[in-house]
Order: sequence, then C-alpha cells, then structure tokens
Amino acid sequence: MPTTKGTQAPSDELPKSANADQSSSSQVSAEPSKRGPEFAASRSGHEPEHREIRWWRVWLQRFLAEFHLSAPQKQVEQIYQITATLAVIGSVLAGLWATYGYFWPEKPETTETTISAKVKPAPKLSIVVLPFANLSGDAGQEYFADGITDSLITDLSRALPGNFVVARATAFTYRGKATDARQIGRDLNVRYALEGSVLLDGEQIRINARLVDTQAGNEIWGDRFDTPRGDLLKVQDEIVGRLSRAIGLQVISFAAQHSERVKASNVDAIDLVLRGQAALNRPSSMKTMIEARDLFERALKLQSDNVDALAGVATTYIFEVLNGYYSSGNEERLQRAEPVLARILTLDDHHLLALKANAALLRARGKFDEAIAAAQLVIALNPGEPWAYKEVGLSIMYLGRTVDALEWFDKAELFGPRDPGRWTWLGGKGQTLLLLGRDAEAITSLRAAIDSNPADVGDYAVLAAAYALSGHNDEARAALVQYDQARPGTTVETFRNLSPVPLLLTDPSYRHQRERLKDGLRKAGMPE
Repeated sequence: MPTTKGTQAPSDELPKSANADQSSSSQVSAEPSKRGPEFAASRSGHEPEHREIRWWRVWLQRFLAEFHLSAPQKQVEQIYQITATLAVIGSVLAGLWATYGYFWPEKPETTETTISAKVKPAPKLSIVVLPFANLSGDAGQEYFADGITDSLITDLSRALPGNFVVARATAFTYRGKATDARQIGRDLNVRYALEGSVLLDGEQIRINARLVDTQAGNEIWGDRFDTPRGDLLKVQDEIVGRLSRAIGLQVISFAAQHSERVKASNVDAIDLVLRGQAALNRPSSMKTMIEARDLFERALKLQSDNVDALAGVATTYIFEVLNGYYSSGNEERLQRAEPVLARILTLDDHHLLALKANAALLRARGKFDEAIAAAQLVIALNPGEPWAYKEVGLSIMYLGRTVDALEWFDKAELFGPRDPGRWTWLGGKGQTLLLLGRDAEAITSLRAAIDSNPADVGDYAVLAAAYALSGHNDEARAALVQYDQARPGTTVETFRNLSPVPLLLTDPSYRHQRERLKDGLRKAGMPE
C-alpha cells in the first residue's frame, strides 16, 4: 500500500497474519481472549507478512459468531443493545448539528450573494454613462441624445481624477433595454450609473439626468436642464459641460461621505484624497483649507508619491493666499506650493488639479499672460470646468480688459450655476462691473457671491463701495462693518495692495480704473 512521507496512508485497511483468514472463525468463537492481542499486533504494523483486512469486517465476524452461538434470549438482548446504542448516537449527532446551526447559521446562497462574493469591489470612482433616451418621438433626433452621451463619456473621463468610465461601445449595448442599476453595477463592476433623457420640443431643449449608486440601487443626484434650442452643437457643449461638472462634484462628495463612515483603521490614501477633494469643493474658508490640507497630508503619510494629494496640498496654500485668509506668511505659502506643482506637472503635464492650481499660482505671482495660458489648457482638457473660465476672467481684468473679463465670468456661471465655487466668479464679476460704473449690477452680483459663500468676507468691502457709489449710504456702512470685523485696520491704501495679487504688477489701465473702487471705499467710511 502506498504511503506518504513515511507515514501510513489514510485507509480503512490494516495488516494481519497470512493465516488469519483460514482460522478467523474458530479464533473468534473458541479463543476470544487470544484474539484481542493478535488484532492489536496486526494494527501495530510490525509484521510485514500480514495481509490487509478491513477492521469492521473483523468486528462483524466476531459479533456474528457470538450472536449465532448465543441463546435466543441473549440474542434479543444484543439486538436491543445495538438499537439503543444507535439511537443514542443519532440523538447526540442531531443535538450537535442543531447547536452548530443555532450559533453558526448558514446564510442562504442567493444569486446576488453568490455573485457579490465572486466579484471584486467596484473602483471608488467608476461610472457608466447609459445612452440617453430620446423622448421627442422622432427617430431623426436620436443623434442629439447620442451626442450628449458620447460627450459625457469623454468629459467625465477628464473631470474625475483617477476615475474609470466605461467605454462607449460597452455602454451603448444597454440602449433601449429595461435596466436594473444593481445588475449593471455587477455586470460592469462600476459604482455609479448615469442615465437620462433628452426632449427637443420646438425651440426648447429639456435634459433630465440622474446619478444612481449601483450598490444600493438608489438615486443620489438628479437634475433637469432647460435651455433654448439655438445652435444645437453649442447647446450640446453647454449641457455636457454643466452635467460633467455637476456629476464630478456629486461623485467625489458621495465617495467622500462613504469614506468618512469607514473605520479609521480601514482608510487608505485614496479615501483620504477623496475627502480632501470634497473639502476643497465646498465653499472656501480658512477652516476648509486647513481640513483639506490635513487630509491630503495624512494621505501622503500612507503614500508619499500620491500626486493627487500633493496637488491638493499645494492648492490649499495658494487658495489661502488668493483669498486673503492671512496677513503674513503668504510668500512662504507660495514658495511651498511652487516646487510641488512643478514636480507633479513634470510627471503628468495633464493633471487637472495641478494645472488649475498652477494657473492660480501664476496669477498670484502677477504673471497674468502665463496664468491665462495655463487656464486655457485646463479648458482644452475639460471644457466643463467653470473654475478655469473664472481664472481667465480675473487675469484679463488685472490686465485692464474689464469688458472682456465679463464674458469669461459669464461662461463660468453658465457651466457652474450651482457650483460651490461660484462665489469666486460672481465676486470677480461684481468688481469688474463696479470698475465699469455699473453699480446696480455690481451690487446684485456681489450679494449673490456672499450668499453663495458666507465666509466670503473680502467682497463685503467691494459691496460697501458699490452701495456708496450708488447713494445707498446705510447699506454701505453696514457692509463695511461686516468687513471690518474680519479685517480690522484696513485702509483705502492697503486694501488688496498685496493680495490676491501684487497691485504693482497689474496693468496701469487696471490701476487707473481701480481709482473708482478706492473712491467708493472712502465714501463708505474706510479710513484713508
């Protein structure tokens, strides 16, 4: 019999003497006292000449021999004993089985649990854009719905850093089919599904879209976009830009909220980066910048070369300078950010967050033409990024081209009418309108900026100037009080002379136009 590693192989066969079969019956019945040692010797395996037999056969032969030689009354007793023994054994086994089932119940193996056990978790930023439905009833309009879907697939792949967007060919296999989001998530291993519809009705276009969590099957975001028909290609670009930006913000926000619910011991660098990006996406304040930087730095402790975390840290330093949160240390902040961004863009010259931060850094340095070129590169890579349009507008304003700047601020609002960062372009637009003498419009835009971000203290001073120039003296003083509470001691000459940009590096035409702002500050009551 074969063995493994010198030990006896698992078997129900044991060796015995060569003559055992010839005298087994007589040995069992006539000499039971001698049979036991012989059987023990055979089990020891020390007699190589023994043949292998089944141990249960020996026991059965012994039992049958004794049974046949026993008196009838003894035979009945033996039967009862065997029956009772089997009953006890069965009861014990049943009790053990019941105990096991109580403490370790088996979960029913449904199709869903079987599939989920076999499929690896979907990437955190993974999405499929399902073909948008054409609700116009005209098959000739199908191209427009398909165009929306195609462009969204492309733009989302740019708008979400580190994402996974299912390719068009795969996504369009679901055209016209009744779909279940959870099944799609399992089929494609994606976390989100975007679905929607397009209705071209006369001169109006209506787009409905909703974002679904494929794990839970519930809608996490939905919106409707109505726009005049006009030039269909231009309208398509506008709709796609708005959708991609809104969806990008929602996916990052939802993923970050999910990460926050995970125990700290299970959080990885990607989770921390998502939470940092979600903090950056909120209306900016000194607190949100500190929170975001802390999350990015924690991510870097886990993964020191994570470019998204590095770009996030650099961005917080630049935003703190441009938003005027600190009266000192701003040059040091820019010096910390500059080499980090240079390193990232050397590794990946299309990294969107780094490109955005670089455009802002160039503006803070007074390099406005370079800042415009950097922001336009962001637009080329992701046309739906309103932040980049705002950057172009601000740099153009500092170059003295205030009328042109308004157009860029309006483009930012077109793509981000509900964006948490819209206060930045509304504030820029408000200042530009004031420089152009359009004070009533300036007040509307500045009020909207402050409503969008209550932490936007800087625009209270510009609002005070606009109120004063339009003759609303009480409102002007009230707005200036709000500003003074956050920035006490500011004078007309020191107001924004170093940040958000060095005033001496702006175009002379801008500095000339800015005299009107200074006049409004004086009328509002700001000391000279």
